[in-house]
Amino acid sequence: MNTSTRVRINESPGTLNQYRRALFSKGIKTKTPKLPATRITLSDVTVDPKKVDKYSKVCGFEQGQKQLPMTFPHLLAFPLHLELMLLRDFPFAVMGMVHVRNEISQHRAIKIFETMDVTCYFSDIRATEKGYDIDIKTDIHIAGEVVWESISTNLVRQKTGIAPTAKKNDTNTLPEFPHKEFWKLSTDLGRRYALISGDSNPIHLFALSAKLFGFKGHIAHGMWTKARMVAALHNKLDSEACRVVVDFKLPIFLPTSIQLNYEIKDNAIDFDIRDQSGIKPHLKGSIEAL
Repeated sequence: MNTSTRVRINESPGTLNQYRRALFSKGIKTKTPKLPATRITLSDVTVDPKKVDKYSKVCGFEQGQKQLPMTFPHLLAFPLHLELMLLRDFPFAVMGMVHVRNEISQHRAIKIFETMDVTCYFSDIRATEKGYDIDIKTDIHIAGEVVWESISTNLVRQKTGIAPTAKKNDTNTLPEFPHKEFWKLSTDLGRRYALISGDSNPIHLFALSAKLFGFKGHIAHGMWTKARMVAALHNKLDSEACRVVVDFKLPIFLPTSIQLNYEIKDNAIDFDIRDQSGIKPHLKGSIEAL
């Protein structure tokens, strides 16, 4: 992208209106899709401590802290991600896209009363055998300093002409981790997280609404799963500056029980989240001190 359009806003877009618009977005038919060269900045952002506490409660973080949970800034960026994908020159329909990977780098903890500038833009597009992987980059500045970054990768399922490779059986490659936790997820988890996050995608709310989009039932938010994992593991690193990378695998249908498996190695932790039996992987990744 040689030139870019810079848009600065002072109020976060409403996600309910965005989802209404997304239902009618069709994208642009083209053989060589290009991403809009637009950067959206939400300026002078402050957070409501009560909302942070509600988020912490839903995701398993300790409440009443003076710092934001490491994954909380994603809530500030998410409406900007949607706004980018709703641009007229975005080449794909929004509905049906799948969040397949997420990387967060926190260079220092963000104090709960600090004022932030949140900037989001498309950073890459890659053709794969499954479709197109689209990266959305988020930078959070405080007084000109980058304190938090993320890359969210979304998959658009579409024919690309790339031949499929031989499938690997993940169940045969799951590592043996020495530590394990079990979590019980309620059927209303998606609705409770949606109230806090603004991510009211119908596939997370009710079994019936999820079935309208091809799912056998409603599923947990991927970013809730990542947040719950960070709540369980971040403090074990003893470093507020760290990077967390996750690959989302199989969806988590609600209600259910799942297990967190992990291993601590020096300044890093490898982990995965599986179904209750420990056979099917839902999420894999690592968290390391910076």
